[in-house]
Parts: sequence; structure tokens; C-alpha cells
Amino acid sequence: MGRRRAGALAVTTALVTGLVGAVPGVAQAYASSATGTINTSGADLNVRSGPSSGYDSWRTVADGASVTLLCQTTGQSVTGTYGTTTMWDFLSNGGMVSDAYVYTGSDGQIVNSCVYVGAEPSSKTNPRSPNGAIDWAFQNYRSTAYENLCLKFTALAYGWGGSGWSTAEIGGDWESSHGYLNTSGIPPRGALVWYHNSADTGHVAISLGEGKVIGTSVGGAVGVAGYLDHGSYRGWSVAYYPNAY
Repeated sequence: MGRRRAGALAVTTALVTGLVGAVPGVAQAYASSATGTINTSGADLNVRSGPSSGYDSWRTVADGASVTLLCQTTGQSVTGTYGTTTMWDFLSNGGMVSDAYVYTGSDGQIVNSCVYVGAEPSSKTNPRSPNGAIDWAFQNYRSTAYENLCLKFTALAYGWGGSGWSTAEIGGDWESSHGYLNTSGIPPRGALVWYHNSADTGHVAISLGEGKVIGTSVGGAVGVAGYLDHGSYRGWSVAYYPNAY
């Protein structure tokens, strides 16, 4: 049977006007957000740290719940309520679910593609990919073990034993002085997001994309926050640790 009826997509009127029909040779424009409904025929749906059932399940969402989609990306092929798809939906809570269980009114893509950070220099390649780093971070969700160790937390997430910098302020200074710090645009998924703080030690977190970060000091533990929720935002960089060990 068909996956979904077309035309039932719940998108605000302002966003609908930005949609462009699929025309051969013309790039498709999508909404910046949309509403969907979870349909699992009863069971809670696992919200994952990345686009695969192999990534950490850090929370669930109930059958019938309304969710907000901020972007979509390809990942593991999943067969669910609405057939088989490789599309995964990034939700406003910072996690991902398979589009096979989300009623959106369309069988195809409906919101913008998730944007990933560029690669770090090949001279110091991280042991983990952005999705792998984010998965490690979510495995420590709500942990208090890394308070006052934000820089180490991000380095551990990317697979290192340590960053090679003594503070996030020094790390952010290095990224800035070497041309890696970006001060405009929403930090893409996997980027390091840098901040000043009153102690002059700085702060750093990992971007989930679409304005969300995961890091320490979110209510006293590892958690998800908006990228501007921490004071004194500096900017974002590729996940580059030139002195990591």
C-alpha cells in the first residue's frame, strides 16, 4: 500500500510558499521545518543520536505524538509503518528517527537536508566521524562526570585521549588565529562550538546541527541546548585538534 497521502503535510503557510515543485534540472527547495506524527501502531519509537538503529537510543517518543522536523538526512534503510526508506528525520529535541515511522503527508523529502561540518585537515584526522562523536556524547547523556571538562569531553567524543590544549579558551583562540573559526551561520552538524566565559577558561560543545549542541554544563550535566544558550558565543570550527593525543 502507499506510504502516505500527499497534501497532508502540516507546514506553516509561510513555509509552504517557499516550496518549489520538482522540475527536471532545477534544484528542489524545501521547508525549514515541518510537523509530523509518529505512527508505530502502538510502541514507543526510539530517538537515536544518528541516522541508524546502531546509534544510541537516548530517549523515546510515543506513538501518535506530534514532532517537529528540522532537517532530513540519509542513513540506514528501515522498513516501518510507511514502507522502506533510508531517510531519517532530525527532530527539534536534537535526535533522529526513521522517516518510515513518521506521517508527513509525503513519501519524499519535505525539509532541508541536514548540513554536516567539513573535514578536518588530513594531517590530524579524528578517530571518529561527526556522527560517531555525537553518538559517544549521547552515550554520556545526563552524566555529571565531565563537568568543568568541556574540552576533554569533546576530544573524547572524537576519539582522542585529550585535546592538547589546557582550556577551551586557548583552543578557541588557536582556531581563531589559524583561520578556522566561523562567526556567521548556524554551526553545522559535528562542528566544535566555542564560547568565552567569566572564568576565562572558555567553553566548547559539539553541534548537532539546526541550532542544537550537545555538551557539558546543561543543567549541571551533559545535555542538549541551543547554540546561543551559553553566553558569549565565539563561533564554530571544524573538529580540528592539532595537538590531540
